[in-house]
Amino acid sequence: MDKELWKEIIGVIPDTELIRIIKSLNIKIKGFRELNTKNISSSKKIVTVQLMNNSEKIIKYYNNLNIKPMNSGKQISSEYIRSLGKEKLITLYEDGLNLHFIFGALLSSEKTEHHNIAKDFKILILKKYQKNNLAEIQMNKDNEQSGIAQNVKVNVKKIEKKLDEYKKKNQQLTKELNTLSKKYKEDIKVLTDSNNVLKKELKSEKETSKANEKKMVEINSELFRYNQQLREAQEMLSNTNEVASSIEEAQNLFSEILILGDPQNEIIDNLRKKGLNVVNTRDILQISNTDFIKSFSEIWILSFLVPAQYKRRIKIEKNQLINDFKDFKALREELERRMNG
Repeated sequence: MDKELWKEIIGVIPDTELIRIIKSLNIKIKGFRELNTKNISSSKKIVTVQLMNNSEKIIKYYNNLNIKPMNSGKQISSEYIRSLGKEKLITLYEDGLNLHFIFGALLSSEKTEHHNIAKDFKILILKKYQKNNLAEIQMNKDNEQSGIAQNVKVNVKKIEKKLDEYKKKNQQLTKELNTLSKKYKEDIKVLTDSNNVLKKELKSEKETSKANEKKMVEINSELFRYNQQLREAQEMLSNTNEVASSIEEAQNLFSEILILGDPQNEIIDNLRKKGLNVVNTRDILQISNTDFIKSFSEIWILSFLVPAQYKRRIKIEKNQLINDFKDFKALREELERRMNG
């Protein structure tokens, strides 16, 4: 056992870790009922002697290491430390594993080669950090950690200050949000009241127009039926050249006839040229009670084109003859009969 190297190793153990090791190994320090961070510094020499006197416990402790370095996510065992070369041991130290763990794992081994590696590692790390002993390296590390801790304190104060600012800002925003929320509720109430008024007005309008809607449906249905009949009549008369040829002989045959409702076909168009009078359905109301309608001896009403309400408005004299045609076929037959004499 290299006592001098062991003493140097014990000397670089941080105070808190040294107290923990002594307690875990149940080593009694003469003159001290209990070690703590306040008295450990003044008792380092006595502690070192007591630990050296309990070398078997120290060797057993470091022989069974299972620790996790500060900057590493994996557990490190004594066997793992012993499997590394000197350069890898430097990396392990820089990853956060304290020197006493590295040297303790090497020196607690039964193999001489591990002891030699410990000595070579000491030379290498002193040269790398340009220090005279391990205590200077540990002191340099402690100073770095102290500086880091100081920076952490400064940063914590900055964060706390920033947090206070955020809290004040949050309180202000909360107050503004409550104000906006109150106004939003008021606006919602106004809109809701207005919506209820509009619903009532809409309901009233619907009830008022219900009768008109029903009437419009009836009229549209009737117009649809008349238009359908008109299309059928136009299809039937699309090729009526035979009837049209006989119109030449009817110079004044239809001059005393007034047809109410225009089927819009070639026969009627040709008869108009020969004196036949035809009034379009939309113009019936305008002439329904005039001298014009009274001037004809015969009134032919095309019921398939003229709505019932229009027919009721037509004023017929007693001396006028009324013919009512239900479809175009009847009209055509009457025209042929008149023309054939």
